[in-house]
Amino acid sequence: MSNTTETTPTKDTEQTTYHNQGRIAFYHANSKGTGAALRFEFKPPAGRRNGCFFMEMAKQKTQASGNGSKRAHATFDWESKATVKLSFMDACEFLAVLQLKQPSLGTNGKGLYHVNGDKDTVIGMRTNTERKGYTVGISRKDKQGQQIFKGHFLISPTEAIGLEAIFSAALFHMAFGQVTAEAA
Repeated sequence: MSNTTETTPTKDTEQTTYHNQGRIAFYHANSKGTGAALRFEFKPPAGRRNGCFFMEMAKQKTQASGNGSKRAHATFDWESKATVKLSFMDACEFLAVLQLKQPSLGTNGKGLYHVNGDKDTVIGMRTNTERKGYTVGISRKDKQGQQIFKGHFLISPTEAIGLEAIFSAALFHMAFGQVTAEAA
């Protein structure tokens, strides 16, 4: 999850560069065009800013089409995405659901409520026993109550294992950053 660059030699002795940008994305397109994508980006603490995750959700824009070499993959509407900032405690809430310590986000199960300027956002996550996994939702309204964004994403049990590991590993770094030993 750090911003490091690795270089690996190839068979032609050229170098291929990989850049880890501290993010992971899950894409669930479907043939109806009603799928979604969910992306998490880790931001370690810097200066006086606490560490956090940014969670982005985008609705499916186009369906996959074609076949063979003329195949076009489904696309997602990242221009109209919803972005929420997840604090240390928000990440702990996600872990509590992923570790089955509570059935949904929030102390009352109604999600996490965020206010950002002129927008109100509710971030939901609950165990989905019908489809096996976890349903994540983002609902955003303006101050007049008009819906700006509403989307849902089903995290599979396999994806949940990875997401739980990512949140667990990030908590220490969110709170304390990179800790180095001082010379004695």
